[in-house]
Amino acid sequence: MDDWEAVWPQENPSAEANSQRANRLKVRLDRLLREAAEVAVELSRTDGTIKGVPHYSVIEGQAHELGKQFSREVQQRQMSEVVASQALTAKCPACATRCKLESRKRKVRSVDGDTELQELVGYCPCCRRDFFPSPRSLGL
Repeated sequence: MDDWEAVWPQENPSAEANSQRANRLKVRLDRLLREAAEVAVELSRTDGTIKGVPHYSVIEGQAHELGKQFSREVQQRQMSEVVASQALTAKCPACATRCKLESRKRKVRSVDGDTELQELVGYCPCCRRDFFPSPRSLGL
């Protein structure tokens, strides 16, 4: 199985197929996390961040920073998929005119640091204002 098959779902998968796919994805994630750890350790030695025998707090601090970076990447990916799966129009909350939605990036501060997320924004030509659609206006 190549990486493409592990990421993209099959059409109408059964519960067993979903379980098998989930197991393959978990194995792949474990492998990628181990590889990322190896690269991070090698990089810290190569760039001189860690020299000799460091205090454990230095090792732990670097691991936490890598974890925060991973968290921000997951947040960005999750929000991009949420945006991609939503309707392309929504009703204006003020006048109920059906308006086109666009995906925009916005900088936000998460608990793991600053990141840039995709979100849907509508523009109402009647009200001449932008709005952020609610789940209800998207038909959810």
